[in-house]
Amino acid sequence: MRHTSLCLATLLTACGGDPVTGTSATETGTGASTSGDNPTTAGPTTPTSTTANTATDVSGTVGQTDSATTDTPQTSTTAATTDASTSMPVQTDTSVADTTTTVGDTTTGSTSGDASTGGDASTGFVDACPCPDLEVALDDGIFVLSITAQLWKYFPETNMFQQLGPLGCGLPPTTFSMAVDRTGYAWVQYQGGELRKVAVTNVDDCTDPGYVVGQQGVTNFGMAFVSNSESDACDRIYGNKASGIPEGNAISDFFSIDPMTLQVGVIGKSDYGTAEVTGTGDGRAFFFAGQNPAKLVEIDKATAAKLNVIPLPGVELGNAWAFAFFAGDFYFFTNSKGGPGSEVTHIDYDDSDNNGKQDITEVVANAPISIVGAGVSTCAPTAPQ
Repeated sequence: MRHTSLCLATLLTACGGDPVTGTSATETGTGASTSGDNPTTAGPTTPTSTTANTATDVSGTVGQTDSATTDTPQTSTTAATTDASTSMPVQTDTSVADTTTTVGDTTTGSTSGDASTGGDASTGFVDACPCPDLEVALDDGIFVLSITAQLWKYFPETNMFQQLGPLGCGLPPTTFSMAVDRTGYAWVQYQGGELRKVAVTNVDDCTDPGYVVGQQGVTNFGMAFVSNSESDACDRIYGNKASGIPEGNAISDFFSIDPMTLQVGVIGKSDYGTAEVTGTGDGRAFFFAGQNPAKLVEIDKATAAKLNVIPLPGVELGNAWAFAFFAGDFYFFTNSKGGPGSEVTHIDYDDSDNNGKQDITEVVANAPISIVGAGVSTCAPTAPQ
């Protein structure tokens, strides 16, 4: 998500070889944030084990039969930012030495798109929403969206970033938020509220799903795909209206979007007007929201009620922010304190180190892009791997 210059504090707002950066691309972006996307990283690094993650073949399409459109690179006449990358396979390691803050104890129907049926023929079980096997995997990382409409992927295991490329949607590159479905599409929201579907295997495959902007008074919103339940993997978009007020009593609306009609249905009032949303494959929904400090909030997706609130000391939303759930933990993307990109903060939500605490750790000091959207497919793991 991102701030805009027209309102108070408007919300801006997924197994394979070594992550590599893609071909270079020039982006131009608008909005109040003046930070540029720069693939040259800064700051100390923490060596991590190298995994094999590649997605250099982006010629395919996935999931659905929508016709693709190929557009020329997007340009804008306002503040320019540049994502420079090399055509050679290069690893982008932006990790930093862990700085840890301990917080609290750990005691604490529908499908997203066209998916082929799967399951176990021997038992008669049919999986209504199977996870496809794609060239760009949905279960090994988090997809992130730059402020200038480029799609990248972040790998939590190595703290590395991989560029997938600039979106071929033919719209001004002023992106706001993003969600990723379990069929392999990133649903990208632009500053004007437009939604576009982009294949993660081919960022030039961008289609208009037919969502009508302005329903129920909603233009921009934080968004995520959330599975129906632990036993029902089919998912849909849940959103929180960007009202521009960070925190207060019933200042926003929490809603879902029907996956078939793309109609907005308000579920209840929200106390957070600049909240990003993430979801899980077992049916839980969360906000990254609030101020002084920011907070991780679990939301009852059936009623919009707050189930749990965890303060995040030292974490601020800033001018561009996003977050996602992956393998039992959360990753927050906020303005870097030492450069034009984003920093990445991790919370050990499931206490996987068994120290009885939910430790907060900065794991990347300055990512190669300024991140306004993060999306993880509900095919991604919900427990540590």
